[in-house]
Amino acid sequence: MAHGGPLVGKTIQEAGLRHLKRIFLVEIERSGRILTAVDSEEKLQGGDRLVFAGNTEAISDLLRINGIVASAENDHPQAAAHNVWERRLVEAVVSPHCGVVGERIRDAHFRDRYGAVVMAVARNGERVSGNLGSIRLEAGDTLLLEARPAFVTRQRYNKDFLLINDLDTVAPRHDRAYLAWGILLAIVLGAGFELVSMFNAALIGVAAMIATRCCSVSQAEKSLDLPVLLTIGASFALGAALQKTGVATFLAAQLLDLSGGRPWLLLVMTYALVSLFTEVITNNAAAILTLPIVLEITSKANLNPEPFVFAIMMAASASFATPLGYQCNLMVYGPGGYRFTDFLKVGVPMNLFVGGATITVLLLGWPLS
Repeated sequence: MAHGGPLVGKTIQEAGLRHLKRIFLVEIERSGRILTAVDSEEKLQGGDRLVFAGNTEAISDLLRINGIVASAENDHPQAAAHNVWERRLVEAVVSPHCGVVGERIRDAHFRDRYGAVVMAVARNGERVSGNLGSIRLEAGDTLLLEARPAFVTRQRYNKDFLLINDLDTVAPRHDRAYLAWGILLAIVLGAGFELVSMFNAALIGVAAMIATRCCSVSQAEKSLDLPVLLTIGASFALGAALQKTGVATFLAAQLLDLSGGRPWLLLVMTYALVSLFTEVITNNAAAILTLPIVLEITSKANLNPEPFVFAIMMAASASFATPLGYQCNLMVYGPGGYRFTDFLKVGVPMNLFVGGATITVLLLGWPLS
């Protein structure tokens, strides 16, 4: 905002910035500070940087207001970096008992009532488009809010919202990027040259990242996907149980009978079995379950176990057809907005291609007996 302009000294309400039709005031950046959920009686000062959200086509209308000038990119103060603690991004689900259900955001005086600014509204998993101020809120709507830290504590047990999720808005530490790269390179070289085990190298790397403040403890905790870790851990116990209870021996005998004593067919069946397992119980579980079975088979049939172990390794790694087969598939499934059928359409052809190539190389490169 221009220094000495006609809006200096006026309140938000008096300046006509509270009830704009297609755009609304989100925050004010002033002298290195950020004012969020700005009150209508807040007085404007020269040099204030006003941040708006809404329909971008309304920018031309906004610039017609005398006293408001477009902010050059290099004039942007670094307030966000120094005052992150003053604002939070929060997800909140609207309760059926919320007092603003059925009202437009603008008419509900959401900012004054809750001390938070609505940045976006999602309904049935999709973003509600249009002017935010004109959206009628419904029970079950997910709101992206910008609010002060006290909002989460104040509203967590309020009946107006079913769920409050304080999002992590800490900016990346770009100044420590080279240090992080150095730590990564060190642990990879250490494990690669067998100076330290891969597990210990990973632990050392994590400790170094936290100690050098490349990331915080809270960020490290949030990066852990507990369901994936539990699934992988449980698969190890399941593999050991199959071997100790004799199930592995039984399955090995069945596969030998089905193959008719033909080693090449047994190799194909081994790959197919592991590929099927890895799509439904994760790759680690598939490898752990099938390895004792395959070793039992090769021992009984006096076959070379090496190509069969390679088949297990490749089949367990080539997991493309379902989101369950590999932890990376699970990680991108939700945030990417994918459907189960998306993995089938792309993954099944990839599985067949990798399987055919693997079996061909194994049959040509290794003796089976």
